Amino acid sequence: MSGVYPNLDASDLETRVRTYLNEATADFYSQVEIWRWLSLGVKDIAQRTLCVRRILDAQTASSTRAVSTNTYKVFHIEYIPASGRSVMLPKISPLQVGHKPLDGPTPQYWYEFGSTIAIEPLPDAIYNLRLYVADIPKMCHTTYPLTTWSSGWTGAGTGTWTNSTAAAYVGTTGQAGTNTWGTALAASTNYTFTFTVSGISNCGIVLSAGTTNSLSITTNGFHTVNLTSSTGTPELKFTTTMTGATGGDTVDDLYILKEADFGAVGDQTELPTMWQGLLALYATYNGLIKDKRTLAAQVLESIYKSEMNYLKANVIDILPDSKEGLR
Repeated sequence: MSGVYPNLDASDLETRVRTYLNEATADFYSQVEIWRWLSLGVKDIAQRTLCVRRILDAQTASSTRAVSTNTYKVFHIEYIPASGRSVMLPKISPLQVGHKPLDGPTPQYWYEFGSTIAIEPLPDAIYNLRLYVADIPKMCHTTYPLTTWSSGWTGAGTGTWTNSTAAAYVGTTGQAGTNTWGTALAASTNYTFTFTVSGISNCGIVLSAGTTNSLSITTNGFHTVNLTSSTGTPELKFTTTMTGATGGDTVDDLYILKEADFGAVGDQTELPTMWQGLLALYATYNGLIKDKRTLAAQVLESIYKSEMNYLKANVIDILPDSKEGLR
């Protein structure tokens, strides 16, 4: 999608960089070069500040302690039981496994280990979780957000998918219907999908990126899943499977984010608005290095890092300043 100020796309950011470098038309600095610097800036900001925050749906596997995350950092984990209140799980050290008091087989503690998180006690079944994470930054899909389902989506299987301003499924016992968009995804690419589910009754819904599937969603609300699409030509697909008598669900507000570099004039990063202006400073700093203007580059690098640290301290690392704040 194209940027609308204050959200900036590749064209907006390139214009800013060229203004700072005093080169309105590509000559010494190519467009590909500037876009590469902008792409590196997105990752640099996200890694240094952990500013891309999400709440992801995830689940355990039976007899497997590890849960893959593919994110920069997991901050908190929430266990979602089949009924009753959800529970925030305390974080422990791996050395504490087997030494903490346990109350039944459900998830009660967690710890980080490499690119995964692990659950204590060892899961004896599939349990639903919510992961509060700092994620890898991504680009907005060209349909971000999806405003209509009447173009490109095709229902199939048993039961009925109806695509208009939203996608609604109606089925009966034993039926399973698919709703497919065949041209949305690239192969072997990390995606984030966010969408709302409403009116869910006697069914579960799974999102697929080719042959890569999400957990089965059985609750209304806002859901976010990270999936790496399969090889070949992966299709984006919702599959609703009936688990009881007549029922169904409605899916809407689909947002698609793709891990990619700037590659077209309308490409727009998901970095929060306040961070986007820093991308132009990062790219300009790299341009000055190329031009061997070392002193000017060092000054701009210092400004870039100072602005980034200021935003991180005042937006990300806000600490309670009193007992009242802690409450």
